[in-house]
Amino acid sequence: MVAEQTNEFERAKGQAVMEQLIQSNPDITAVYAENDEMGIGAVNALKAAGKEPGQDVKIVSIDGTRNAVQLIADGSYNAVVESNPRFGPLAFETLDAFTQGKEVAQDIIIEDGAYDASNAERDLGRAYH
Repeated sequence: MVAEQTNEFERAKGQAVMEQLIQSNPDITAVYAENDEMGIGAVNALKAAGKEPGQDVKIVSIDGTRNAVQLIADGSYNAVVESNPRFGPLAFETLDAFTQGKEVAQDIIIEDGAYDASNAERDLGRAYH
């Protein structure tokens, strides 16, 4: 690892930081972003620098948003691990039903997923908006 810097989970800041990292580390080969927005910002900066994201520089992030999964399908991103945002609303709906004395399911399972070149195009429809 040659550098680490916060981007405050924003696309524009991810792009600005990646632009700086390209200047100080022009031979960078991989980017790990803690959310898709920062990763997409990195893609924009890499393209502007004449690099081919997904090929010259491997990019992996977390979230599983439709935009990042589409970039995988397009070949400009390498992988996304989904941190399923659908769990929050379901958890609150279940809690609300429970506190009202309603019957609730005993085994609710929402699995996180992962996207890469083998499934991004096929599973794009289930990616979070």
